[in-house]
Amino acid sequence: MSNYVVLDAHCDTAAELWKRGETLDHCTTDVSLAAAGELAGYGQFFAICPLPGLNTGYSCEAFYENCLQYFRRELERLGGRAVLIRSVQELEAALQAGQLAAFLSLEGAEGISCDPGRLEEAYAQGIRMVTLTWNANNALAGCSKLDGPGLTALGREFVRRAQRLGILVDVSHISEKAFWDIMDIAEKPVVASHSNSFTLCHHNRNLTDAQFKALCETGGFAGINLFGYFLSEDGKADLDTVRCHMDHFLQLGGAGHIALGGDLDGCDLLPTGFRSVANYNDLSSHLEASGFSPETIQDIFSNTLKRVVTSCAM
Repeated sequence: MSNYVVLDAHCDTAAELWKRGETLDHCTTDVSLAAAGELAGYGQFFAICPLPGLNTGYSCEAFYENCLQYFRRELERLGGRAVLIRSVQELEAALQAGQLAAFLSLEGAEGISCDPGRLEEAYAQGIRMVTLTWNANNALAGCSKLDGPGLTALGREFVRRAQRLGILVDVSHISEKAFWDIMDIAEKPVVASHSNSFTLCHHNRNLTDAQFKALCETGGFAGINLFGYFLSEDGKADLDTVRCHMDHFLQLGGAGHIALGGDLDGCDLLPTGFRSVANYNDLSSHLEASGFSPETIQDIFSNTLKRVVTSCAM
């Protein structure tokens, strides 16, 4: 076990558990209680993605509600081994008690009908981060996959309302036009929960140097994604490929603005040597061997995300 607490900004485990009918203590997912137990401490944003445009058999709203309630019941069933986190104080208490600290996020606002008026309801349900789009344009903004349009008037209202509530606004998946529109109106830190460097891997889901610097100026962060095709254009990646993306952002002046956003259970091609959340221990060892200081590693692994959560007054 390494000495590094892990706080990760994005995984798709909640939806996978629901779809597979599994539980965190008996599952085939990348994130599990057993794997989490190998870390010095673990907090995770569990995303609920309604998958707009895909034939799931559910409306986006029904997908969101069913998955959300399934995962909340699962946390209750675990009886304190994993707990829902709604504030920094609850995060600190969970880590101190050795519990899996579970934040909730919404990946694609279709789950709440793209309605700013439903953000209070989502907040009350435990949602603490929202990605405006997934892989489809919606009433709020365009998506990166389609090189979509910028923020709509409704999107601007949505962003402002989310930030005032204390919900993190996540720009992963949105179009570049929408990204810059958000930069113009952001009042609090903005995050890219699971996006890498476009300079190192030319994929529309990654951040240009200018975008990363703009995120830093808001006080936000980029969460390093472990999907092979976001790390390398041929999909071939190992732990050093992950390090290269971190190092590139550091060279841009990004110290304190890099986090983890592994996209575990949401991608089918992980770097060589990465099989579960427990392998963050191997990544920290590789970073140490590559010359990263313990302070830099802990910033990336947990301190940066904790700072942003704190500054957004959750």
